[in-house]
Amino acid sequence: MASKNIHIGEFPDQVVLDLGFEDGNQVGFMVTNLAEIEEIYLSESKAQYDKIKELLKTETTSDLTSVKKAFILPMHNVSTERLKAALKEHKITVTNDYEKADFIIPHTNFYDTYTQVDNIPQTKMMFKLYNGYFSNDHRSAVADYHSDTGNNVILDKRSLGDHSQYQLDYTSAPYDSYCFSKMSIVLAKMVEDGELQVIETDTILNQSANRVPMTEELMEDLKKMIDGYDVSDEELEMAGKIIPTIDPTGEPFLLYTYSCFLDNKSYHYNRNKDVQYWLQKHEVHALSSFNAERAIKYFEDKDMLDSRCFRALEVLCRQEIQIHNRELYTFKVQVKPEYRKYMK
Repeated sequence: MASKNIHIGEFPDQVVLDLGFEDGNQVGFMVTNLAEIEEIYLSESKAQYDKIKELLKTETTSDLTSVKKAFILPMHNVSTERLKAALKEHKITVTNDYEKADFIIPHTNFYDTYTQVDNIPQTKMMFKLYNGYFSNDHRSAVADYHSDTGNNVILDKRSLGDHSQYQLDYTSAPYDSYCFSKMSIVLAKMVEDGELQVIETDTILNQSANRVPMTEELMEDLKKMIDGYDVSDEELEMAGKIIPTIDPTGEPFLLYTYSCFLDNKSYHYNRNKDVQYWLQKHEVHALSSFNAERAIKYFEDKDMLDSRCFRALEVLCRQEIQIHNRELYTFKVQVKPEYRKYMK
């Protein structure tokens, strides 16, 4: 039985070789404040890092009828409750044992980049550390581990503890260090061998029957629930459940219209993973800073621009036009030929 702990189990040396690693070695990584040290794999190969990352994040199927049990990669930026609810509609369950799963659900939070003596989460499946350090004797547990294994220990905030770096003996790690947990390597091999499928989060959420189209009426109701000094905690909580279910793809103009409101009120949901995921997915913060002309270009690049959206935003664009020297000249404003198709 596999554990959800990304460091549990014997280090998969043969799997490392099978995945094509040509360099690297095991190093120690402190995973608790009680100085528990686990082994991770450190390589200097960016190509190898990219390979593992792509194996774990690239969708292999979108057919939810072909799978029964999901394993959610740790530190997902959508709540487990929401994922479970969406999967339940397709009679799919979630397991904490990846050996019992037939697919994994990836996200963009299972990997990251850190520098020097940084705060590296103990549940980060893989990460790049640049300009980092090793320290092997500043704590008794570290010294014992180094003595027993000969492995260097990564110096991060957790390992540093109450010490100051200048008080320690440390050496430089490779300037570009690519680090892998045991779980990341095992899962990557299972995906490569076809033992696990990969299904993206959006594939699951977009097939949920709980999605509702964005309408002006819905957004005005949300404003009443969120905006004002007398809104209740119950109203804020209810709005926080509604927002992640909204599908704005057919109404880009409404998404733009309400982007400032949503961005300004997002502080209510700093700890709501589902709302934050929705805001980031639809780039609400960026949209809120765009003028109408830039919004048109944005939606065009996203292949979301249609006649209704263009005509509504074009009206706003005209309001922003400023023409000087009006005492001597007359001017005629025309939409460029490539955009006239949206005016029909």
